Amino acid sequence: MNGVTLWLSRMELTANKHRLAAGKAARTAKAKAVLDEVLSTHRQEALNHDAPDLLAQAIVQMLEGDWRAQPKREASWQPYWRGLRLPNVFIYEGAVASETTVPEIAWHPWLAERVTGLLSPQVKERLQQLNAYLFRQAECGKPLFPGTLGRRERALLIFGDEKALDSMPLGGWKHVALTLADLGAIRRAPPLPYEPSSRRDLPAIIVENSDVYYRLCQINREQRHWSLVIYGAGNKVSGQAECVSQLLEAEQIKQLLYFGDLDVAGLKIAHQLRCKLLDDYGISLKLDEWLYEELILNRLVTPEGSANNERFDFESLCDWMPRFVVREMKTLMAAHQRLPQEGVTYR
Repeated sequence: MNGVTLWLSRMELTANKHRLAAGKAARTAKAKAVLDEVLSTHRQEALNHDAPDLLAQAIVQMLEGDWRAQPKREASWQPYWRGLRLPNVFIYEGAVASETTVPEIAWHPWLAERVTGLLSPQVKERLQQLNAYLFRQAECGKPLFPGTLGRRERALLIFGDEKALDSMPLGGWKHVALTLADLGAIRRAPPLPYEPSSRRDLPAIIVENSDVYYRLCQINREQRHWSLVIYGAGNKVSGQAECVSQLLEAEQIKQLLYFGDLDVAGLKIAHQLRCKLLDDYGISLKLDEWLYEELILNRLVTPEGSANNERFDFESLCDWMPRFVVREMKTLMAAHQRLPQEGVTYR
């Protein structure tokens, strides 16, 4: 925010405060009283040599908006502070709230240009909290959104609620041109537990179950099969795609394999993760054929329960998977069975 805009927001906010102090339908604020309060509140900045010029420009812009001056002609204004000329009264010409309505919000200029239409009560409440935060930062002469923070860190500072931005859509709330990036915030994926090896030339593997994760880590220490063993936390794994991509990039690993239950639910998780990684990050996911071969050979089947009842057409959507996996899945479905991933460690 430049100096003129900052002084303008202070003048308008204070003028509205003085006007509304006289009643909801009031339209006037004494210019000298408004300026006195602004200068008193920001006395340190008012000592700067360019403050009178910035204030003069701010008043011009203020009178190009919802306010007019009395007297109207600037030649009739009186010199007041450090040569700054002032009218007697600022007169508000915007919409005035009736006795039964709530006064319009005096939006901070940074936020005002982002409000594009009628707001829902929930969004309006959030924006009023953001508005108060913006004015506090401006009053203290601080940057609006210093540095880059995680979404929940920024939400706590602005709203006093670390979850306030969790439901914010990627494109911003309706009728508000505002994104996390505008707030200096990023969405950080939940952290992924992983164990590295010294072999970056090998593919990484992501597994769905914690017991299997620990067993594969043990196998990998004894004989290197994978560059990383990553724990994907069950069906939450597709939401971990961002963190997986960051991890592979940091470790300079080109290949990623997956291993999970051999049932419809397990294949659905693999498919969703693959789509997310490919669409958003250009990473191609494959199944670990060696582990699925071992799982099928061990054949520790269990009743299918609800695992094969997922609405997922694996025959048409899993053409990227090895054919022996798809054939085995058909056999298991016909017998109402499944192969849990834990069976891979039997032999």
